[in-house]
Amino acid sequence: MRSTLTPTLSRKRRKRERETIPEMWLVLRNGNGNGDGGRPIGRTLLRPEEVLLAAFVLILAAIIATTGEFHFTAFRHPRFLQCLAVLAGAVAARAYLRERVAASRPVAVRRSLASLVPLARDFAPFFAVLLLYETLHDLTPVLRPIVVDNTLIAIDRALFGVDVSLWMGGFATPTLTRAMVLCYASYFVAPALLASAIYWTGDRRLFRDLMISGAIASLLGFTGYLLVPAVGPYVHQAALFPTRLPGGGPDTHLFIAAIDDLKGVARDCFPSLHTAHTTIVLWFAARFRRWAFLLYLPIALGLYVSTIYLRMHYVIDVAAGFVTAAIAIYLGPRLDRFWAGTRPAT
Repeated sequence: MRSTLTPTLSRKRRKRERETIPEMWLVLRNGNGNGDGGRPIGRTLLRPEEVLLAAFVLILAAIIATTGEFHFTAFRHPRFLQCLAVLAGAVAARAYLRERVAASRPVAVRRSLASLVPLARDFAPFFAVLLLYETLHDLTPVLRPIVVDNTLIAIDRALFGVDVSLWMGGFATPTLTRAMVLCYASYFVAPALLASAIYWTGDRRLFRDLMISGAIASLLGFTGYLLVPAVGPYVHQAALFPTRLPGGGPDTHLFIAAIDDLKGVARDCFPSLHTAHTTIVLWFAARFRRWAFLLYLPIALGLYVSTIYLRMHYVIDVAAGFVTAAIAIYLGPRLDRFWAGTRPAT
């Protein structure tokens, strides 16, 4: 019996190997069926935003090594970590419930925890951008001690004939100030909320477009901070604003006090990343769900106004923020499709 079956089994095994080798070759040559075809190994292992962020980190590391200056005081973005923690818990719970149908409890737990690995990588660029911002926040005053606010002020005055933040102060009311603070503060929550919502629904392409567009906008903004160092009206034109805006309650004063601690140190005005990131969130909210766009639209419009009303930015900063967002929205999806070897969506 053994002598009869062994040749048969051997022939079947050799046949399977002959059939498998061409299939493996096709995978190596053409990719894994997910758009990896013919790409260099680096483009298969790394994502475009990871390469861009790594390149910026290397440049920043070279600057730090050359100057001998490195400052990092704190990570001031707890809302991002809170959103990510909630999303991670929800993703793990959903994975556990799905696996528990056909698997034992230990296996379901192991697989649910494994589902957090891709989530961590998917959101890593978000976290990296925040770390880079905090690093630049303390580093830009050392690298660029001389600011160019006077040039930005001159552009605003040439366009509008006034200092717009000062002009807006004539319309200030307690209610308006509180509304502007809330709109301005939404910046620290909205991007993480939208990214988490898209991730939860499983719209992979939309999530990738949002993530890489946000990364491109951030890197363009950071480059602007270094090339066009400015501190904004609140600091540079402090003599024009001897008093606070009306409407300060405990929460409002606390928020403005926190900004007081930041402004005057960072050169983070041009371009306005509040404007750029808010525009990106608004754009992808419209692609995600119509109701999400309509819900966020009045908040976004309020945020644009608040950047001037709260004396954080010049109008030219905001305009540059819109341009930054447009470039990022245009390049982001196209770069991702190019990297994956597929055609951009039309």
